[in-house]
Amino acid sequence: MSDFTIIYGSMFSGKTTRLIEEYNNSPLPDTEKIAIKPLLDNRYAAHRISSHGGLQLPGHRVSKAEEIYPICNDGIKEVYIDEIQFLGKSIPDVVLGILMQGIKVVASGLDRDYLGRPFGEMPRLIRMANQKIQLQAKCFVCGKAAHYTYRTSGGEDLVLVGHTDMYESRCKTHWEEGMRHPLPEG
Repeated sequence: MSDFTIIYGSMFSGKTTRLIEEYNNSPLPDTEKIAIKPLLDNRYAAHRISSHGGLQLPGHRVSKAEEIYPICNDGIKEVYIDEIQFLGKSIPDVVLGILMQGIKVVASGLDRDYLGRPFGEMPRLIRMANQKIQLQAKCFVCGKAAHYTYRTSGGEDLVLVGHTDMYESRCKTHWEEGMRHPLPEG
């Protein structure tokens, strides 16, 4: 079984930047590694994994975890997955299947949703990983360490892909304050 690294934290903590750095720092040629992102992540370019800071990496788009298997041909030795929390309930089993093939997996994702709850299968993925990298952002309000994602607009749907137009990173104090006294829509 191969190694599994999970990079996690709130929005704006640098998860995708770190994932791209891990890909770029790998000694393997591009023909032996692939990058994947969920189809629903429609920010920036369609077939590129993009960080908020402008770093990019060519990426395959999948709508569900099982679509990763056919992309992992015989020559693939590493798989990099961005926004892994969006790939559904079967993603831990798919990651395990890939690892059992001897393919290294590096993934990034939100550990909590905007309500502060564990996001989908992230707790299980974090437990599975043999390397865990927790990143923190700066609180939008006070500048202290932020581990929460606060939604400023966009309704109550759990999954709503957005950027600074809808989200802020916040420390626990300012996230709780925002949840008690939400900003008005509009």
